[in-house]
Parts: sequence; structure tokens; C-alpha cells
Amino acid sequence: MKITIELIAACYEIAKKVYEKEVYTSQNEGIKDLVARFNMNKSSATVYVRVFEHLMEGERFTRTLSTKSMEYYLENIFKDYGPSKLSVALSSLLKHIEYFEKIENVNMRSVRKVYESYFSEIPTFPKDELEQQEIEKYYQKTAPDRNKIILELNNLKDTDPEITTVNRRAYKRDNKTVAQIKFLRDYKCQICSTSILKKDGSKYIEAAHIKPKNQKGRESPSNIILLCPNHHKEFDFGDLIIKQQSNTNIVFSLNGQNHTISLAIS
Repeated sequence: MKITIELIAACYEIAKKVYEKEVYTSQNEGIKDLVARFNMNKSSATVYVRVFEHLMEGERFTRTLSTKSMEYYLENIFKDYGPSKLSVALSSLLKHIEYFEKIENVNMRSVRKVYESYFSEIPTFPKDELEQQEIEKYYQKTAPDRNKIILELNNLKDTDPEITTVNRRAYKRDNKTVAQIKFLRDYKCQICSTSILKKDGSKYIEAAHIKPKNQKGRESPSNIILLCPNHHKEFDFGDLIIKQQSNTNIVFSLNGQNHTISLAIS
């Protein structure tokens, strides 16, 4: 059957209700409804419902939608759930693209254009976060030369180009720097030594700026500490008193608790 924009919209709405457990209590109920109401092929209906869930969870998927359908899904995820969830969906789509390019050797140029157009529309923070996550994933997979990264960080200059390359893709240099710091510090909170294990096996940690970015704080090892989400919020909003700071250490009191953290990279 012909996939019209009206049918794509119906698939999106039903997939959304399935995901949110609104009206439908299972994927099969939503799929059956698509088949019954629109005389849709069951296999196609299954793809439209399941791809939505993969996008929302940031998971790789191996069945594909038409370019028009993918554009509709991304546009409406952005409208309905905001930039942070669009970032998750784009992460899922990138995994899908890379699967077909590397494993199946399929030309994904049109789908990659969709990815890049929506990637460029994400507000600054989510876009930066998504870039950092892509670089982090690459570092976790390839285990680059630590000494080379240390040398690169030690040689950072304000006059360095804003754009750099990782794995033949262009990224903001600041995002590469944050990802490098996370790699060197093993993705662990520098207050409680914990890190969060994500579903895909990678680690999650947050970068906190000692001098905030809105006060022209730099992305550099001497201005960034790694914190779990709880300690990051406490660092940003709690009673913070910086007692001493150098390029290699920071001593501070946070809500009455004293901390000494190394800023050195090794």
C-alpha cells in the first residue's frame, strides 16, 4: 500500500500511545489497530511501532522507515518531547545508519542527510551533549593512546580552530576536549568515585565547569571536574566555597563537606 503522510501521522500517534501505554497495553494491540483501521501490512505496521520505541530509548534498530517517515517521526518527537528526547532519537538513528553502512554496506546518504538536518536544529546544549556522547563512545570502543591525548590537552590554546576531526567526522573542539577528559578520568565522579553504566555498555558521567561557561569558563582540564548527576546539581546549586585552586588541584567546601580534587591529567 502507498505510505501517505496521513498514514505516517496515524502510525506515529499509535506508536506514541503504545510507548506511553495510553489506550494500548502492548505493541501487538497497536499493531493490530493499524492493520484493522488502515489495511496496513502487519510487517510494516510492526516496523512503524517498534522503530518509534527504539528512537525514544536511543537503541539501534535494523528495520528501516522511508526517509519521509523518519523526518516525520523526528519532527514530532521534537515537538512532543523536546530537544533532549530528540537527542536520544538522533543517537538511535545514528546507530541505525552506522549499522547499515558498516555491516550491510548500504548507502545511507539520504537518511544521513535527515540526521544531519535535525542535528543542526538542536539547541546548543543538547547538540554539544550528543557530540560528546558520540566521541566518548568512539573512545570507549577504540581505547586511543592516552599519552597522545594528554599531549593534545596540554597543548590546548585559545587560538585553536573551533572545529576538529574524530574518526573522520567534524566536531566542535570543546566537545572533543570534554570527551578526552572523561576518557582519561575513567568516567568516574571525582567526589564519590561512581559512574553510571548505560544500557549499551558505555559509561555516563557529567562534566562540571568550575568557572561557568557563561563567565567564559574554558573547556580545559583545569576548569572541568567529573561528577555524577547528584553531585553535579549539588555543585551547581549548593553552598560552594572554593578555598584553593591551581592548574593541578582544587580544594572546596560543598554544603559543609570539604573536598580536594585533582585537576591533573594522567
